[in-house]
Amino acid sequence: MTFDDLLHLDTPAEVVAGPAVCALLIGPSAAGAAEAVAISAGMLRVGSSARIVFGLPIHTAPYPVLIASMNTERGTRLDQLSLFGWIEDHFIDEPRAEVFGLTPYGEAPVVFLRDFDLDRPPEAYVVMPHPPPGGGPERIFRRVGTIMLAGAVAPAGEDAAALAALEAVLPASTQAFVDGLRADVARGQPLRQVLRARRKTTDPALMTQCDGWRVLTRAAGMTTPSSASPP
Repeated sequence: MTFDDLLHLDTPAEVVAGPAVCALLIGPSAAGAAEAVAISAGMLRVGSSARIVFGLPIHTAPYPVLIASMNTERGTRLDQLSLFGWIEDHFIDEPRAEVFGLTPYGEAPVVFLRDFDLDRPPEAYVVMPHPPPGGGPERIFRRVGTIMLAGAVAPAGEDAAALAALEAVLPASTQAFVDGLRADVARGQPLRQVLRARRKTTDPALMTQCDGWRVLTRAAGMTTPSSASPP
């Protein structure tokens, strides 16, 4: 297994990176806001798109396992970003489900759901586009410390933040789909359940964006640049 095998989200976003963490800026004025954040915080703009991988914290190490796939106790293989929703629903019922992935150091530990500290949120990392040779994992990954919604007010709540992010990054042709998600969430359904109900009838690439941003807004809070501190 290599880092290329990890589950990932490819998305438009301005990336402003520091030595260990980064900020993602999305929205209609993201480019200008990214420049201002980079100057004020002494950080570096590294691109207008991002590949993001996701990890879960484990009890026995100070770093996460970055997730590639898993096998449930019943032998079903899960290898899409929707597996994070499955974990939220079933981690108590299936503690011996085996999870496959890599640490940021490239190790492939043998881990089961019971080994993860699921009281803590997932973690998200931007894969740096041109990592320098040598050094530790920080040369390849920057943890996403915050998501900044430029040109709009960041909503409260993880599901609301995910919907705002989808509205910002998806093409206008998907607006009706996002509106439908928002209506179902407004009726009190968790976003992961709304997505599960639509999975079989929705384009897989669109579902990847939805699943990825749902996890990403759990991993990093959303703010507006005017009220946010650098990550």
